[in-house]
Amino acid sequence: MKGRAKGEAQQEGKTLVILSRRSREGRARPKVRVPMARIRRLSEEVIQKIAAGEVVDRPASVLKELIENSIDAGATKIRVEIERGGISRLLVSDDGFGMTPEEMELAVERHTTSKIATEEDLRHIKTLGFRGEALAAICAVAKVRLVSRTRDSPAAHELLVAGGKILAGKPAAHPVGTTVEVTDLFFNVPARRKFLAAPAAEARRCLELLRHLALAHPELSFQVFSEGRKVLEIPAARSPLSRIAQIYGENLARRLIPVEMREPGYWLKAFFSPPELTQATRVDQHLFLNRRPVKLGNLAVPIYQAYARFLGRGQHPIFFLYLEVDPEIVDVNVHPKKEEVRFQNEEAVLDLFRRAALRALGAFTPTWTGKPIPTIPESVSTLPEASQTSISQEELISFTEAPERTWRILGQVQRAFIVVETPDGLEIVDQHVAHERVLFEKFQESTAIEVQKFLIPVQVELPFDQAAALREAIISLRKIGVELEPFGGNAFLVRGWPLALAERQAKLGFSEPLRAVASLWREGNRDLLELWREVACAAAIRAGEELSLPEQEALISAWKTTKEPARCPHGRPIAIKLTWEELRQKLGR
Repeated sequence: MKGRAKGEAQQEGKTLVILSRRSREGRARPKVRVPMARIRRLSEEVIQKIAAGEVVDRPASVLKELIENSIDAGATKIRVEIERGGISRLLVSDDGFGMTPEEMELAVERHTTSKIATEEDLRHIKTLGFRGEALAAICAVAKVRLVSRTRDSPAAHELLVAGGKILAGKPAAHPVGTTVEVTDLFFNVPARRKFLAAPAAEARRCLELLRHLALAHPELSFQVFSEGRKVLEIPAARSPLSRIAQIYGENLARRLIPVEMREPGYWLKAFFSPPELTQATRVDQHLFLNRRPVKLGNLAVPIYQAYARFLGRGQHPIFFLYLEVDPEIVDVNVHPKKEEVRFQNEEAVLDLFRRAALRALGAFTPTWTGKPIPTIPESVSTLPEASQTSISQEELISFTEAPERTWRILGQVQRAFIVVETPDGLEIVDQHVAHERVLFEKFQESTAIEVQKFLIPVQVELPFDQAAALREAIISLRKIGVELEPFGGNAFLVRGWPLALAERQAKLGFSEPLRAVASLWREGNRDLLELWREVACAAAIRAGEELSLPEQEALISAWKTTKEPARCPHGRPIAIKLTWEELRQKLGR
């Protein structure tokens, strides 16, 4: 033992000795004696639970597997029931081709499937899944009732499974198709169950998943109940754009720019938002590969490159990409849940997306032409009766009556930045984040939010999962001047908006800030300042908006009077400065 380092382990026979600090006599004293475990074969029960962990981590993952099985079974109608976020009960019923009693017993065993038969089939996967352990994994960690009937069978069959073991089987009454009812999820894995979120949060995850699947499969009809209340009923749609309109509303669907591209091995149908229609998160960016929702990852990069000259920091475009590819040129089995894929030639896909986005942006015509900031009047007597933006008449008057400025506007570049000359050098100001700072400080300084009431309320429709979150946020939103009223289904009536933002937001539309607030709420962020940031960000001047010289003057004047002109409310820098000395050095003068 002499000469061993602190904490070093030695193997003595079949015992692992972990050494502690040396004693005063210089000898190391054993701290812990741990018998070494022998290699053994795992029990089938443990194997099943390990396999379940790959594909089943929460109710939404169970729902995904069950719905994909229904789709692969040729279903045209799918009914979903959720109780306590799917933790207590989750039911999926379809009108697919069903299973025989023998097939049902096989289906709950590991490594059984109807979707592949040979190794060669792995290179030609055309279904949403083939992992036989999916249903078996669910049965391993829950109590499951499986009822199914084929078209040529006079009666259905019911199978009861718990913890991976078949408990009973008997004839049952059921139309052609299959119903899977999952109850008491993780009843035998309490450690995993305690890591689940609250039922309301798990329910929102389920609804978000349903939105993705409904978008991916417009030909299907969905009926969804949560806590016994119908929260969604979507009939089959004739096209992807029709399904987008069903979920997001006609207003958004009409503004999307469609692009279709066919190339060897690829067929892309895409829908892009115009540059003025952006939002604060990436939540509404979708890729459906062979009708499978997958994560975009780096595949979104070329689209952002195409939008680069239109987007301000923190702005994200909306797009829906429906890509059909030859199954031989993509591997859909690199992720246990099939959320990620690998292309043989990823560069070709990146280039396809880049060209599609550029084609869309080359074809767009702005749908809103209103000016974001009123011009500065030549005299007080020429002031308009009402301000068009968040810069008040009093502020405009103070700007015109202020002592001679020490700065002047040189102009707007790239329709995104304003160049300002000062005694010390040049300032290049991001017009979007500068306006964000102005709007945000208005909220901070106000003791009570003035509300602009609308004589005729504006109807807004959100995707059903975002609508569920927004309903929960209504009371908090009133505190920042946003007055909403549920209007059935996924619709809301906007009855009031913060006065400082109301006129401009009315021109831009209310969907974007409400979707951003819903996303924050769904993620558990209930801070009023954060909610206001999203509402103010939506109303701020966008990159890509052309401003007249007086409008640039009004914005810079308002920005320079803020308390924290260096950064926007999200922490991003508003301007960069180039001193005259730095400029001389760079030019060798």
